[in-house]
Amino acid sequence: MLGDRRRSPLAGIGAGALGVALSTLVIDPLDDLAPVDSLGVLYIPPVLLVSAVWGLGPGLLTALASALAYDYFYIPPVPSLAISGRRNLVTLITFVVSAGLSGLVAGLAARLRVAEEKRRQAAEIRARVLAAADDERRRVARDMHDGAQQRLVHAMITLQLAGDALRRDDRAAAEALVGESLEHTGTANVQLRELAQGIMPAVLTRGGLAAAIESLASRTPLPVAVDVRTGRHAGTVESTAYFIVAEALTNVVKHAGASRAEVHVSHAEGLLRVEVADDGAGGARPAQGSGLLGLADRVASLDGELDVGDLPGGGTRIVASLPLGDQPSERRR
Repeated sequence: MLGDRRRSPLAGIGAGALGVALSTLVIDPLDDLAPVDSLGVLYIPPVLLVSAVWGLGPGLLTALASALAYDYFYIPPVPSLAISGRRNLVTLITFVVSAGLSGLVAGLAARLRVAEEKRRQAAEIRARVLAAADDERRRVARDMHDGAQQRLVHAMITLQLAGDALRRDDRAAAEALVGESLEHTGTANVQLRELAQGIMPAVLTRGGLAAAIESLASRTPLPVAVDVRTGRHAGTVESTAYFIVAEALTNVVKHAGASRAEVHVSHAEGLLRVEVADDGAGGARPAQGSGLLGLADRVASLDGELDVGDLPGGGTRIVASLPLGDQPSERRR
């Protein structure tokens, strides 16, 4: 990521070296116009900038480089790192302390900003996760009311009518009404099973990720190669991995224009790695769809990482790294 490279320590050290060099060039014409005691202040801005952008370490290194440059070029005898006279020694010590404190304060302020930004992002993620959970509960309630519940109500009414028909000794009508009631209850059962499948598939809880992902692949209307090399893990990790694959395959079918897809799941060094790739058009990004954004939030809620990018030859690859917090093991069923 470009932003991460700009904030890498190596980039900060390079920026510090450039800043010290520019400050030295700016100070040089002023050497005859101002006392040496006041020239050191011009080295402070690079220290502040590097500390604020790249952090405490590069900032303190910039402060040290500034002190060396200040001593070499402007503390008599020059050019030399030697120091003549008590006044010049006090001047250099004062500069070193000032530069060091400037870097320390700016670096700590940068850390506080980063920590505050992380807290803000975490709060936004929690809010979106809670909102998504509320939406899901409302969807389940709506589907229950409009689907299975209505079917069961119709079945109850039909059974009451069948009872009335039996009391009238109308056996044919009663049999027809019982048959209608059975049809309603059968449809309600199917709807409830589909609803439960969307909340937490039984194949996942019983058979684990390999079986659940194979089931997803079998229902996907294009070839999906599945390679799952892991055992059982915590329920939240398994369900997150499952829904990552489900959402990714849904996007492949709806938006990618792909002819095939691949799913790879493995674990190493305390992380579960979930990868879904396709040979479609590419261009998918979390910000462009609520589905991928929801996945990013779900992954972030587990302190994991989600990367969505284009493949060199075309297509999209989604990679999620989920902290396990447990060792893979076969659960008893």
